[in-house]
Amino acid sequence: MAQERKSEGLAAGLNILPGIGDFYNGNVGLGVVNLLTWPVPILWAPTGGATGAQEVNYYETKATISKLEKNKEATMNSLLHAFSGQQITKEQFVFLSNKIKTQPLTDFKSPKEFHELLSAHEIVRTPANTK
Repeated sequence: MAQERKSEGLAAGLNILPGIGDFYNGNVGLGVVNLLTWPVPILWAPTGGATGAQEVNYYETKATISKLEKNKEATMNSLLHAFSGQQITKEQFVFLSNKIKTQPLTDFKSPKEFHELLSAHEIVRTPANTK
């Protein structure tokens, strides 16, 4: 599930040139400092470029996981809404909620409606009103 928006190797290689790897990672301030103090930063710049890429990738992964979790929660809310609106039975609700809980986060690139979770042979039916 890790996201790699920036290449650590490329950032390290680019940072051999004064500050270029930092610019690549979006660390403009650090890139300017390395550019102005060159050649001293050549001692730490490649490692700093790789670390900067790791940081960018960490936050990108964190944002992706957060989005997937929100989509999973929205899917569960859709299911709850369908159950409270009597669009599905209690058995279907239990089945689908267990299905949602066991699916990996990568299945939730977008929120799903409850009917998308039903297999082709399962029929959505409204329970008959009983008095």
